[in-house]
Amino acid sequence: MNPNKKSLIPDKALIETEPPVVFASRLALREGNRKKPIYQMHKWWARRLGSVFRSLLLSATASENEAQLFKKDYFYHRHNFSGLRVLDPFVGGGTSLIEAAKCNASVIGIDIDPVACFVTAKELGIYNEEALLAAFSLVEKKVKKEIMQWYHTELSDGRKGLIMYAFWVDQITCPSCCDIFEGHPHFQLRRYQKKEEQIVFCAKCETVSKIPLAWKTFTCDTCQHRTNIMKGPVSRGAFVCPGCETRTAMQELFDEEKPLLQKLFAVEVLIDGTKERIFKKADESDLKLYRKAERQWLQKSIKEDRYIPYDSIPIKNRDDRRPVSFGYKRYKDLFNSRQLLCLSALAKAIGSVEDPGARELLALAFSDCLASNNMFCFYAFDYGKLTPLFGLHAYVKMTRPVENNVWGANFGRGSFLKCFNKMLEGKRYANKPYEYKYDEKGPKQEFTGESISCELITQFPDKSNKNPFALLLNQSSENFSSIPSASVDLILSDPPYYNNLAYSELSDFYHVWLKKLNLNSYPGNNRRQTPLKESLYVSQRERKSEESHERFAQGLASAFSECYRVLKENGIFVFTFHHNEPKAWAALAKALLKSGFCITNVFPVRSEGQSRFHSDNRNIKWDEVFVCRKRDRVQKNHNYNNLGDKLLLSIERDAKRQLGHWTRILRKEKFDFNSCDARSLMSGLMIMYLSKKATIGIDFEALFAKSYSKSKLKSKASSKRSERNEQAREVS
Repeated sequence: MNPNKKSLIPDKALIETEPPVVFASRLALREGNRKKPIYQMHKWWARRLGSVFRSLLLSATASENEAQLFKKDYFYHRHNFSGLRVLDPFVGGGTSLIEAAKCNASVIGIDIDPVACFVTAKELGIYNEEALLAAFSLVEKKVKKEIMQWYHTELSDGRKGLIMYAFWVDQITCPSCCDIFEGHPHFQLRRYQKKEEQIVFCAKCETVSKIPLAWKTFTCDTCQHRTNIMKGPVSRGAFVCPGCETRTAMQELFDEEKPLLQKLFAVEVLIDGTKERIFKKADESDLKLYRKAERQWLQKSIKEDRYIPYDSIPIKNRDDRRPVSFGYKRYKDLFNSRQLLCLSALAKAIGSVEDPGARELLALAFSDCLASNNMFCFYAFDYGKLTPLFGLHAYVKMTRPVENNVWGANFGRGSFLKCFNKMLEGKRYANKPYEYKYDEKGPKQEFTGESISCELITQFPDKSNKNPFALLLNQSSENFSSIPSASVDLILSDPPYYNNLAYSELSDFYHVWLKKLNLNSYPGNNRRQTPLKESLYVSQRERKSEESHERFAQGLASAFSECYRVLKENGIFVFTFHHNEPKAWAALAKALLKSGFCITNVFPVRSEGQSRFHSDNRNIKWDEVFVCRKRDRVQKNHNYNNLGDKLLLSIERDAKRQLGHWTRILRKEKFDFNSCDARSLMSGLMIMYLSKKATIGIDFEALFAKSYSKSKLKSKASSKRSERNEQAREVS
């Protein structure tokens, strides 16, 4: 046997017999809201949790008789998997590679999106902190003063300060009476729940006041107008004209030819030399300062500033028509003039940094700050901080956006300074990683003695190279022929979730800036846009198209077939998946069975923390983990015929029995595991039992649709029983 084909994975791994489901899920619930610094260096969407992937990695490399390891702090030990090669064909935010590199494994990542590859490379790569800090100081000297001059303000009592946040509002023309009004959803700027106070402003003259939280209305001391605080003209997606009271859907007010005009009406100020934050009406000096910045930007833009993205926002192959449907045609239109003036100065300073490694990390911080320095940000009223673009994974139009201070100080959120410090903390974490350990006192950082510092290479190494490496390929995952056959021990991945998120549609926002920053290592330098058309994804507009569904299934099958080819004989393929549509499961089943893998285990693991955004019972909060081996290794007899009804019923019974097993375990541990989670797991288990028969040619979509229909009926019946029981308890 060729020794190169012998994997470092056990013949029977712990992940196949007794995976650490409860252990990993408890950590996930906490880490979901407390991500490690390295995962906060730059935005990526639906990034899986590091603690979960570390648990999967450790249980895939441990043998079946080592279940006691996770009871003996094995998770927190230092691990040295030198010689182990780990592949992720859908790298995304890089979680699988980071966790593997932490254990000294060699890692290979593939992604069609250039932003994903760049972010992951910067997370993994070696860095020189001294050179980075020197480069930052140079940039600071060049542009900090230039940027900060546009954020100075003064209070009516003579005190001076810096603008932290500037509040803007859409100017809406009533289609009925043609008068122009401000599109306020309410007249509140800030809530202080503990102090039981609120900051409000007058609906007529915009004077800012502090009043008790319980007040629903107030009378302005300046103009004597009485304001109903929560009754703004914009509510529930509609505008009610304060003049003629005509109600118009907001969607009808947007013009695809141009965005709505906006007005600066208030600012939040950090008083010089203090930590005191004050809200005030945007006075004439604030408006004059902005107009001056606007004029300077117009003069600068005439010279065609090369660091600003004049790129058109793609319309073709777009799934979500926002922000184009709001009238934004070019990426630069998403920013106001002051933001463009400051961002262009900052980009120019970063682009001139000589040290390439430092320049790339500064570019990463700059790219990250873009999401908090555009006119699609809004203010979190209870927390007193900005909420960046993509907080909800889309271009959500705010009728009252908030403008950040681009450079920033030791306050606020999302300024360049904050993003640089966040990136620096992530790189310091890479040098000295830790895992969270929890007890009754709360979280404690447990340092493992590991590190994340990879030699980044550009092509697969020859056999003489024994040192750990990181290889990142910006290409389609449907064919990675540059990776030799039988050269990978473990594939650990999180494949595209059918139609959940159009990553490249969102990442194009960062791409159009990154390609202008003089970065030799950015793989998208020669691309006009990110690969919207080529991405493996079923768009919402095409979800009823059989052709689109088949393209996804075929693309996934090609990627899985390539995984089969590069995996060593005794290697293992582990990936996570969940969905609430039969079509998605049908595509996954077809891809898996066509590629030749046999599934040896499927189990649930918590995929997120306790975020309010995902708290609805209809949302799936658990991933299904699929553990796969090469079929020839685990099963010699192939059956390529259609399954009979009896065999299908048998498979369904086996899946239900296994579902019951996991449901009992999770409920015993008091985990929230709803009916949507159960349906998703049931689908995964059915694929596992189907794979053991190596069957193709059946109507997978009909099979999963039938299964879903049954579970929905059962869920409704269960809900009615619970309702009757509750009514009986009330009567008694």
